Amino acid sequence: MLRIKIFVVSLLLSSNLFAVYQNTETSLGNIAIEAGIWKTSLNGDIINTTNKVDFKEDLGFDNISNITSFGMDFKNDISWLPNIAIGYFKLSNTATSTLTTAKTIDGSNFSGLISTSVDYSELNTILYGYLQQNIFEFDMGVNIKKITYNQIIKENAGTNDKFTNDLSLTVPLAYVALKVDLNFIDTVLKAELSTLSIGDNEANSYAYSINYRVLQNMYISYGYRYNSWKATNSSNVHEKYNLNLKGNYFNLKVLF
Repeated sequence: MLRIKIFVVSLLLSSNLFAVYQNTETSLGNIAIEAGIWKTSLNGDIINTTNKVDFKEDLGFDNISNITSFGMDFKNDISWLPNIAIGYFKLSNTATSTLTTAKTIDGSNFSGLISTSVDYSELNTILYGYLQQNIFEFDMGVNIKKITYNQIIKENAGTNDKFTNDLSLTVPLAYVALKVDLNFIDTVLKAELSTLSIGDNEANSYAYSINYRVLQNMYISYGYRYNSWKATNSSNVHEKYNLNLKGNYFNLKVLF
């Protein structure tokens, strides 16, 4: 049976994207809560007029981190209200390396043995509606992404400390997703994308996963996720940050 449940007016054109939602399982509600582990690596570089600093080769971030992520999905039966999905994760990581050539970051010179600590978090708030036909569901909306990035670099001698706490971004990204519900084998396939590019600044994220229903109201998920952003250092307009996180993840989702 063909079911079209969407009221679409693009949020990117100063409106909202809404949809009505009905759960085919009448015993379940309209709320999903999930938590998982994302096995990820930190990659990227810092570019200025003096040099490029690579996070792996220069700063030593060649290890894998296990990030805990959380999410909630609220769906409703009111046609003029958007469905809302919220996701959050935070990375805290440290690395040491030895610079054979001096590097400049935000006007400070670093050389020899250095240590770097990074705190990076994202809060994604997705407002969306969807078009559903047979086993396919197509989601459209906006992802309001809030990125917070803090960094400390220290030389072994302690003569130079560099602290960056002004890389904070809140940007609306176009959001699309495709779900394929293979109900006969209790499996849902999902792919999603968020993207925005304005001048030198941009943010992108995508993920794809296979979700298996182990109980009527419980799914386990395995997939791959990629997050990246490029931004100008607000204290130094000639310095650009280009960072990304990528890796496989495992989630557990419960429906209420």
